[in-house]
Amino acid sequence: MKQQSTQPRPTFAALKKINMFYILAFVPLLFVAYFSPFSVIIPFYGFLLLLLKSQRLGSLEKGSFVQRVLGLVIIVGSFFAYYGVVLVYHGAAFYTAANYVVYLLGLLLVFFRFSVLKEAFTSFFLIMAATSSTFISVWLKPFFSPYTDEFAYIIANILKAFRLNVSLYYLSEIPILSLVSLQGKIITAAFVYECIGVYSALVFSIILVVVLLEDPSSLKVQLLWSIVGVLGTFALNILRVTIILLADYFYGAEVGATVHYVIGYILFSIWLVFFLFAYSKRRILQLKFQSLWRFLKRFSL
Repeated sequence: MKQQSTQPRPTFAALKKINMFYILAFVPLLFVAYFSPFSVIIPFYGFLLLLLKSQRLGSLEKGSFVQRVLGLVIIVGSFFAYYGVVLVYHGAAFYTAANYVVYLLGLLLVFFRFSVLKEAFTSFFLIMAATSSTFISVWLKPFFSPYTDEFAYIIANILKAFRLNVSLYYLSEIPILSLVSLQGKIITAAFVYECIGVYSALVFSIILVVVLLEDPSSLKVQLLWSIVGVLGTFALNILRVTIILLADYFYGAEVGATVHYVIGYILFSIWLVFFLFAYSKRRILQLKFQSLWRFLKRFSL
């Protein structure tokens, strides 16, 4: 005999409200994608986090009239957030993550009570922390710059494994990798701090923190998966640079430049989806690894 759910079904008005909220929350992502295509990735993940909380948001009532007016003022003001950000970060696009966060704040105040900000905290934290990771990456530069030598050495050896004629030398203490493309042109790649992948590791770590904040797993499990995830991000960066140089070698510098522009975002998105999927299935994977370990142990005996 089936048990009836004790949770009341949302009313038509509640469903209409929550659907309208998510439509309005999604539309500005199109602006972000237009002004800075790859900057939309992090705000989109923030939107997804809110989408996962649709049931909880749908149960919240509207705030006061004053709160809703304040929300509308913030929404209008969100389109001018750029002019404040550009004073600090001159490379900011007209409409990106900063505008979206302010807009989302205003939209939440229009549709729900002030307490909704507690539910939206993880989304705000993800977008703001990941966006500010550029500044953190600059702060970490003196600590990680010495590792460019090891990074260049690893890439050179990987390319040598493909039987490419690679030479590695230094120019003003900057490691330079040189090889001749199939078209007979000399390709040179200077390895600087930005090549190591500290920025992508920071963004991944921030996303991981957001995921783990609402995960009931033990600290030991979270720490183990965090280490695997961050190390995997650094390994992914090695793959990224290798693909760029192979594109240079086989297809020329123009194709290599195009690959350089997009491959990092593509690989990072694939790795993040794969990691989060594996993390969600960690108990099943753990059982399979344990079974495999027992089999190998029995086979070795």
